[in-house]
Amino acid sequence: MKLSENGQKVFDARYARRNEEGDVIETFEQAVYRLANAAAGPEKENQRHWKEKFAAAIGKLLFVPSTPIWANIGKDDRAWQPGACFVLAVEDSLESMYQTLKDTAMVFKSGGGVGYNFSSIRPKGSLVHSTKGKASGVVELIKLYDASSNMVMQGGVRRGASMGILNIDHPEIIDFINAKLEGGLTNFNLSVGVTERFMKALDSDAEWELVFNGQVYDTVGAGELWDRITRAAHTCGDPGIIFIDRLQENNPIPVNLLNCTNPCGEQPLSPGESCLLGSINLARMMTAEGALNREQLRDIVYTAVRFLDNLIDIAQYPLPLIEESTKATRKIGLGFTGLHDALIMAGLTYDSPEGRAFAGEITLLMQQAAHEASRELADEKGCFPEWANSVHYPDQQRRNAACITIAPTGSVTAMAGCEGYGIEPIFAVAYVKKTNVAGDFEVFSPLFLEACRKYSVPQEVLSVVANYGSCQNIPGVPEQIAAIFKGAQDISHEDHILMQAEVQKYVDNAVSKTINLPSTATPDTINQCYRIAHDLNLKGITVFRDGCKKGTITVGQQKEQRPAGELRRGEILPRPLSAHGVTHRLDTGCGKIYLTVNYQEDSGRIMETFITTGSDGGCLVYTEATSRLISLAIRGGIGVDEIIEQLTGTHSCPSYMLAKGKGKQLSPGKSCASAIARKLLEIKAELDLKCNGNSNGYNSEQANAPKCEVCGQELKRAEGCLVCMNCGFSKC
Repeated sequence: MKLSENGQKVFDARYARRNEEGDVIETFEQAVYRLANAAAGPEKENQRHWKEKFAAAIGKLLFVPSTPIWANIGKDDRAWQPGACFVLAVEDSLESMYQTLKDTAMVFKSGGGVGYNFSSIRPKGSLVHSTKGKASGVVELIKLYDASSNMVMQGGVRRGASMGILNIDHPEIIDFINAKLEGGLTNFNLSVGVTERFMKALDSDAEWELVFNGQVYDTVGAGELWDRITRAAHTCGDPGIIFIDRLQENNPIPVNLLNCTNPCGEQPLSPGESCLLGSINLARMMTAEGALNREQLRDIVYTAVRFLDNLIDIAQYPLPLIEESTKATRKIGLGFTGLHDALIMAGLTYDSPEGRAFAGEITLLMQQAAHEASRELADEKGCFPEWANSVHYPDQQRRNAACITIAPTGSVTAMAGCEGYGIEPIFAVAYVKKTNVAGDFEVFSPLFLEACRKYSVPQEVLSVVANYGSCQNIPGVPEQIAAIFKGAQDISHEDHILMQAEVQKYVDNAVSKTINLPSTATPDTINQCYRIAHDLNLKGITVFRDGCKKGTITVGQQKEQRPAGELRRGEILPRPLSAHGVTHRLDTGCGKIYLTVNYQEDSGRIMETFITTGSDGGCLVYTEATSRLISLAIRGGIGVDEIIEQLTGTHSCPSYMLAKGKGKQLSPGKSCASAIARKLLEIKAELDLKCNGNSNGYNSEQANAPKCEVCGQELKRAEGCLVCMNCGFSKC
């Protein structure tokens, strides 16, 4: 199988063997057989058969192992460590804290990420009896661990990534919630461990005790604490939520404590356990007619389960405790990538009941096949050692305590050539790639281009799409195409969560997913997301509001560094001395209104609006106020897209609905505000087509967006990680 250009970049940069000078000395095919040969090693019979079976599945990109497997297994210059997910215990003693720090370094060195639950650490200011001093507390310990992460690369590929969890009744919970508000802790994801008892206190607006070792340190309102969480997540993306009781309720080994996950939240593990990951490429499980090839899916799942299980036996673990704990439960994390690709091929929309049902069907088929494969392996090779203490005992023999995990798939997705990462919708259908050598050129989703060719979409429309990165509400793009090619920002937070919930029903472990929100989302939106996640029985949730990590920190007398053209908070651009304008009539429930949009002729950038009413009625004061506020927002640096979104989200107008009911021909919308929004969107698209410019105004979020360490392109947030659309680099 020949890799795509981007796939080859990922392979060469991250997975291929290198000589002493750092030159690549391995082809993709050679690497495939390196993995297949190593994984076939534990087979007592038919070793050659399984080697070819593994090589075919991986070489055809039907099954794609995770980064540590590609980077480590079968190489003679490093330990054969295949695990991506680890959890370590940290206890309330100096010896434990620093021993765990050392253990973490060993895990990072081998290519894994680590999760910790810090709830056993005494809160800041508590008496340390052995020294009569005061404890530094949880947040200071996390800062120590975070600083150490910068010293060790994960398997030589990226900085160490960690998950820090603190239970919601810990006395230091408020400091923990606020820990990332001023920047820092760049190697940590933070999540609050929320209990069912707290959710009941929240529903009843009760007081909540903060307790450590039976001592009540403080009492706060449950609602106040919840508001702190949602406001912090709104500001900086952290903390997320882990519904801690559900981890234990779904623990396949109930005698073992399960109160923590790996850095991206998809793999709950007990202290000392590790888990290795791999993904089925759903884009290659679809027939030319857009149907799921169920037999092929089942066969690849069987092969993948055996491959991952075999690696547990040949692995060289970073610590004896990890080897013992991992082999005791033999957990594997088989998931998928390219879900949205499969939905597009099936002609289904990501945010529809039919699309979710299809995703659930795929996951259920994978779970059933994985469990069958694990039972057959148990008959052949024996059950995992902790089987007698598991929920599977005595009726179901299993080789693995758990099998299905939906994990982040950044680099391996790029290598496999999928457009949708893991469970996520596509980022964008097109974008303009800027280069120093070749200039700017348009990059399109192959699936999108194929659909556009089918419907004969003209090139000039495609150029507008490339400029926006979205095909939504673009004149000339057929509705059939726009519906199935919605990107992450085009999908509501409710529909993001509904997809995660549908898939979670058939997942043994958990799902790593980012709920993408527009920059205009409010703390109440975060509250809704967390509440919906709880009601839908999710194990955890991560939200990310676009642009929430932008900004700079000024230290001492350093001057604030801002991109050219960015406005300070509260700064308003003066009204332009001259501008070109276009006026449109809108028919509303109260009568005619006239929308004038003034713009710069050279760039097409919208500068201001004027709205007046016709002689047959309408609210003059309302329209004038709306016009002034739109113009003020534009000159204050707010993008036209954001203004359109706010206007579109208003309630329906009774006059509008009554007039429609009487059969009057009104402008599209449900109120004057939404009609104005639709017309603004249409004008905006026309101006871009005419001027090939930026009618949306200055976008400071893009200027401040994190950049890829490999190619310098903007990173996007998905699956709890930052991912580069261009080269496949990922950073958790």
